[in-house]
Amino acid sequence: MTEVEETQRLIALASSGGVCEVCGKTLTATTWQGAHRIANTKPNRAKWGNFIIDHPLNIAIVCSLNCNHSCNIGNNEGECLKLARRIIMRELLRFPTEE
Repeated sequence: MTEVEETQRLIALASSGGVCEVCGKTLTATTWQGAHRIANTKPNRAKWGNFIIDHPLNIAIVCSLNCNHSCNIGNNEGECLKLARRIIMRELLRFPTEE
């Protein structure tokens, strides 16, 4: 793992408050995994785009495969649309345009 990747992982862990976003279990730098809410698959990348799939809001910080699986919203079109909207709105606020 590169130094940049290690830094990104520590930032992600800090963003969760150091606990599993599903069950609340305390995590350490080596005991967590990122769970894609909209799964990282070729069909989902074609449908939602890399921007949505790779966005930090699409990734939950969890402790186990069980908690990972419970984050999957891919079969719920409405929840996927809500998440995509949330991601887009957050990014629009970061980069306001003049109209």
